Amino acid sequence: MKLLSLFSGMGGMDAGFSEQVVVRRESVPESYVAAPADTPGFVALKRLPFSTVFQNDILPCAKAIADWNGWSHNYVLRDIRELLAEDYAFPAADVIVGGFPCQDFSHAGKRAGLESARGTLYQSYVEVVRRVRPIVFVAENVNGLLTMPGSPINAIVADFAAVGYEVKYQLIKCEEHGIPQTRWRVIIMGLRLDAKTAEHGEDWNVIPRSLQCHVRPYFAHLLEPSVASDPAQQVYSKAAKLEKGQGQSQVPMDGFGPTMRAEHHGNIEFRGERRLTVREAALLQTFPPDCILTQPGKKPTLTAYKPIGNAVPPLLGYIIAQRVLQLLPASPC
Repeated sequence: MKLLSLFSGMGGMDAGFSEQVVVRRESVPESYVAAPADTPGFVALKRLPFSTVFQNDILPCAKAIADWNGWSHNYVLRDIRELLAEDYAFPAADVIVGGFPCQDFSHAGKRAGLESARGTLYQSYVEVVRRVRPIVFVAENVNGLLTMPGSPINAIVADFAAVGYEVKYQLIKCEEHGIPQTRWRVIIMGLRLDAKTAEHGEDWNVIPRSLQCHVRPYFAHLLEPSVASDPAQQVYSKAAKLEKGQGQSQVPMDGFGPTMRAEHHGNIEFRGERRLTVREAALLQTFPPDCILTQPGKKPTLTAYKPIGNAVPPLLGYIIAQRVLQLLPASPC
């Protein structure tokens, strides 16, 4: 089954569909598990029958991480609006996924919404759906989409519906799905009208709650930066602690971490007397514990913080992919 990805970032959503997902055993039902992973306490999940045929983004550092890990597949590093203007020949796909830029809908951002250029990038997503005609599409965005003045969610749903899809959305709380992070996201799904059958029912998009896993198990195997051999565990922001503002709190080991943000300017939350390492931020997002986050052979940097914060957690991608799989025919178009 072919997957086309937009606003791909470092490939979190795509990894959930078509790569090897590795998470703590406590995060998933036993039916998801293929085998123990190399890192103690982690498991490799059963691979799903998707292959990524196209990816797109404009952030070089995000593509670099995808490249280092073998997650990039026909990854085009250009503005999607330019590709559409040139009548780019997108490959055929059964499913399109993408988290269109969310900062303008975020509670933490300026909430410019549909009035901004980034806020209307979803229209490029709509146009790709119109041209490619996948059976299913999945769009991910922040929960602020549901609370902004003017109800932008209604305009977004209407625009996708206008190109031939039944469109539904659900608020997903990541902490209710095995992800050790308080991250609330709106998952918009579209099912092509001519592919919908009575068997799909009315709640065909709904993803039920699953297991919960706190932060401590995800960090249990880590050494402190001063003695770690992992380059991504050696580096962390040295930004001074502030009296107020985001990123000044402790990550609760026996609770859920805060939402990993892309634009924190070094003010990422604390673990003890220091801020989170790059590795720790990625683990809260359920990226594999041995994935490459700093350029091999080079001095490690903090560059990965941004694409990590922008990413869809691979475990969330996997859970969504399980639902999408149930919507597709045995022999997809």
